[in-house]
Amino acid sequence: MNAKKITVFVLMVMVLSANAFSISKERLQDKMKVTTAATFDGYDADDGYAFIITQETEDEDSEETVYFSEITEEALKAGNLQSKDMIGKRFEITYEITEFEEEDENGYVEIFESYKIIKVKKL
Repeated sequence: MNAKKITVFVLMVMVLSANAFSISKERLQDKMKVTTAATFDGYDADDGYAFIITQETEDEDSEETVYFSEITEEALKAGNLQSKDMIGKRFEITYEITEFEEEDENGYVEIFESYKIIKVKKL
């Protein structure tokens, strides 16, 4: 009887581990790295680091302000981005976009994106 319980327990752990591995693998597929030139627009404790990114150089209306809530230690060492002196300066930034899904209590699934600065280089 104990052998059956142990066997069932071991099988359940194996199935749950395999399921957790497949979920983490799916999340890795939702990450994308981007490198672009951007103008630093400031830092706010609530919003994070703001950069103005121009999608098309000929079209001024294609500017978009992107807020980065996370930043790596390596990127922080590139310059003091919390200083007002950096506002208006041009940088080449490499960042990671992570998409994730959240389901509310009604079963509705929304897709969100988070942005993390990986590398910063002053132009």
